Amino acid sequence: MNKNNLFKMALPPVVLAVILSLVYLLPMNTALQESAISPQLPYGTELAGWFGEKTQASKEERGTLAADTIFSKGIYQRCSLQTGSSTNGVFRYGAPVSVSIVYSGSDMNSSIHRPERCLPAQGHQELRAEDRNLKLANGKNITFCRLQSYTLPEKKGQAPLQHIHYYVFIGHDRICHTHMGRTLYDIWDRISKGRAQRWAYLQVGSHWGGNSGLTEADAESALLELLSELAARQINWNNIED
Repeated sequence: MNKNNLFKMALPPVVLAVILSLVYLLPMNTALQESAISPQLPYGTELAGWFGEKTQASKEERGTLAADTIFSKGIYQRCSLQTGSSTNGVFRYGAPVSVSIVYSGSDMNSSIHRPERCLPAQGHQELRAEDRNLKLANGKNITFCRLQSYTLPEKKGQAPLQHIHYYVFIGHDRICHTHMGRTLYDIWDRISKGRAQRWAYLQVGSHWGGNSGLTEADAESALLELLSELAARQINWNNIED
């Protein structure tokens, strides 16, 4: 291959790299535009029909993200108030649903990323992704990324535990279910508005199979019901552009 052909092949990626570098040198508002999703998850019986308990990020989660990343997490089950109930006057039942809201720190690129990157560190195998459009309790529609995976049991002979996760990225006035889309929004905002917005992601998951006694329908039904109500509640929809 001659030098002219090598030059022609190398030129496009070099030009693109220079353009992207210049984007981050453009003047910006000094303050980040905060994400439109609230960090205050509802716990106890604050969300009607559900009982939520606060949980902490695992060592594996924190180890893959920047030190100033902010986590807000909980585990939820359907509930009812009954005499002789199991926890603080609340009877919990059905598939458990985990919720994570993770906020980027000062360096967006090292603070949040696609869950596909961190789930394998937690033992998840054979991740399969697809887009899902969901209608929320407030009538809004959002496209989420849906992930399926499984984790192996601790004891031999037991069936793997199957997992379902839905996630989406929420900026100051944008919602996007892909890392590439989020990056393109950031580039456009820096060029056209001279600003940067803080991103967070909402991730909701459940499981079935193994020794759980739950079916895929049990897990999916609980997850989608909670996600519909929670996303409608947590996001400041007045900020979000159509």
